[in-house]
Amino acid sequence: MSAPRLVSVIIPTHNRSATLRRTLDALAVQTHPLNEIQVIVVADGCVDDTVPMLRRYAAPIALRVIEQPGRGAATARNRAATEADGKILIFLDDDIVPVPTFIEEHVRMHQCGEARVVSGYSVPMPQDPVDFYGIEARKWWEGAFQAMREPGHRYTYRDVFSGNLSIGRELWSQVGGFDSAYRDCGGEDYELGVRLLKVGATLAFAAGARGDHGDLRDLDRSFQRSRQDGRADVLLAQRHPELRPALTLSRLETSPSSRYRLVRTLAFRSPSVGDSLAAGLRRVLDALERARLRHHWQRISGVVRAYWYWRGVAEQVGDQQEFIRLLQGGPTVADLGGEIELDLRGGLPAAERRLDEVRPMGARLSFGRQPVGRIPPEPGAEPLRGAHLRPFLVKRLAVPLLMALAAEKATGAIDNSGGVGPDALPRSLS
Repeated sequence: MSAPRLVSVIIPTHNRSATLRRTLDALAVQTHPLNEIQVIVVADGCVDDTVPMLRRYAAPIALRVIEQPGRGAATARNRAATEADGKILIFLDDDIVPVPTFIEEHVRMHQCGEARVVSGYSVPMPQDPVDFYGIEARKWWEGAFQAMREPGHRYTYRDVFSGNLSIGRELWSQVGGFDSAYRDCGGEDYELGVRLLKVGATLAFAAGARGDHGDLRDLDRSFQRSRQDGRADVLLAQRHPELRPALTLSRLETSPSSRYRLVRTLAFRSPSVGDSLAAGLRRVLDALERARLRHHWQRISGVVRAYWYWRGVAEQVGDQQEFIRLLQGGPTVADLGGEIELDLRGGLPAAERRLDEVRPMGARLSFGRQPVGRIPPEPGAEPLRGAHLRPFLVKRLAVPLLMALAAEKATGAIDNSGGVGPDALPRSLS
């Protein structure tokens, strides 16, 4: 029997022999000791050259191949994780080519001893030719990773990306892996993120755990993805009702836009008409691309995307009455609770320590007798930490805080020497 290994890299694949080989070649030159790495590839319903290629592949690392009929990525990952040797599980998509320090960076993030879940940096590679969709897709991906780079970022379930993700085996066993009900619609990584946060896992981002992501999809596949997202959001709303206010289906439901109300109605009541209209608008997008009318392209593509999203919602939930029932009842944002009163007059370090001690879902901020504002409970987000306070004040409450300071000083509650101390304000506010 082989000795247990520190890391198991799990790759589900379906008919991507060429891109999978590039991923394996990159794993074969990792800076982390190769004898501590196990790679498990799950060939999920592959009918191309994937399995023969894997049998021929001369790997300098322990490589195991599991074949299964097409059951989806969630089931493939679960099976491999169950049979893996590693203490750390790294989930990697078959179209991501990791840099040599990829595994080393993931391992480093787990060495602090916390129950950590680490998302790596999957760099969207530009495709040729670069079209409007490619620009928008790259912007979305980079925006998501840039947010996680920001100091004091408050992680949510949407920060869990299964294409480049590591998790300790014990934590994985505790939450029970991916939900296989998401087989046909994706979104299993977000649902896993919800359960991880519920058990108190710490989410983190490792910019150094980089992989070049070659699949930005094309416009038509992105519309298919929107349809799948609609189905996945219904499953999320059913399994985790507290998330409903944060889901796209709730935001679009309350949108004042007549365009979005129209496409929702078509998706539920006249999908054949809606499909024809969406196909016609798809041709219009090509014309707008040729004319380089990006603003108009963005508006129309947003409408088409919203339609396909609602088509997925309608398919999953059944009819509009069932959808209304789905949104009714259950917990609301106010029901998340856990708000504390936090007086900033004692200085920011003291307020940050209290947040770290209590870990509330939200906080009502004041400065002495003057209200400053709220950090509201956020569905699907981690509890507040001290590191969240200063960025939130700078971005959201700088003016109310300064007004509260002025009001307190005017009443004589703050002496002219600035008795609150040098740490009362973030440097950018003082």
